Amino acid sequence: MSISKYSCSASLPPSKGGVDPEDIDPDAEFGGSAARKELERKLLRKLDLRMSILVLIYILNYIDRNNAGAARSRGLVADLHLTDQQFATLLSILYVGYIIMQIPSNMFLNFTGKPSLYLPACMAVWGMISALTGITTNFTGAVITRFFLGFVEAAFFPGSLFLISKWYKRTEIGFRTAILYW
Repeated sequence: MSISKYSCSASLPPSKGGVDPEDIDPDAEFGGSAARKELERKLLRKLDLRMSILVLIYILNYIDRNNAGAARSRGLVADLHLTDQQFATLLSILYVGYIIMQIPSNMFLNFTGKPSLYLPACMAVWGMISALTGITTNFTGAVITRFFLGFVEAAFFPGSLFLISKWYKRTEIGFRTAILYW
């Protein structure tokens, strides 16, 4: 039967020279409080730079969502021989896929816990489907591509918020979310 070399029940070594563990500066390994704040500021700047890609993707997402209106003025209706009702269906079907996939996407994202892998994969599929939209030749093909475009777009905004929440402090998240919406 061995006797523990620490006398405290919290398994702390006995204080040396009369210094309690509570008196030790937690920022000492970073060079003190001022140096730690400087390191945190540099890290925050680096994170902001890396997360700025989310703003770019959000802008592209917005453009893609509203691109059908611009395509109408450039001859989409004539090229695909669409009626007004078919064009309205083409606009709204994206949101059907978006709504259907919103909750399962969030559940899958929560299950994997890796938005840094999930978001790029969804954005790659989003890019491929966007490219496929350009080769559709009829109403059915356009509806299918727009529907699945809504499927993969559903992962972006909640995934972005999840990614931001993984990297930023609680006090910093609100400002970063506002920038994403801006």
